[in-house]
Amino acid sequence: MQLEPFVFRHEGAVFGARFRGPDEPLVADVNRFTLRELGRDEFAVFSMDLCHNQVDRHFSRFPERELERINEMAPGRPLMERHDLRGSLPRGTFFRSELHRDGERVSVRPDVYVLRTQENADFILNIEGGVYRETSIGFAFQRPECSVCKKDIRTCNHVPGRNYGDERCHYVMHDVLEVIEGSVVSSGSQGTWFVAQ
Repeated sequence: MQLEPFVFRHEGAVFGARFRGPDEPLVADVNRFTLRELGRDEFAVFSMDLCHNQVDRHFSRFPERELERINEMAPGRPLMERHDLRGSLPRGTFFRSELHRDGERVSVRPDVYVLRTQENADFILNIEGGVYRETSIGFAFQRPECSVCKKDIRTCNHVPGRNYGDERCHYVMHDVLEVIEGSVVSSGSQGTWFVAQ
């Protein structure tokens, strides 16, 4: 039986501001994605934990191998509002990304630039002021593996969130096909936090 890949809007992560290093390399990194060279005063830069390897509120998680793939795919993808791919255009662009380790927690941590336009002024202010904090990843993946029996969870009888013996069932997201976008949302499922400067 051929199963279709998932297209998933995964609400998780918290948005935070962080600048890395001198302005010159940062501007060069941003300008890899622009049609004309931008000056440092023309854009704001933010960092976020886009997704991680812990079990989230949807009882799903990424293995580290998939986080490595997402990390490679993130640069060049858009930052949206509320996964609105039909009604609005992007607010920013991811321009670089890294894997961040904190104990057993591994997260994809991309940087995004947002142009300092009149239209974006309130958007930037709400991020800087901590009103817009949480984010979510939109992506497609092929196979959700059951944590209990290791089969495709669409073909087994286990239910994510239910306990089976001493184990709470969740599904592991394998074979990420595409990072579609990252979005600012009101309430994410992964429970992450601001990235420290």
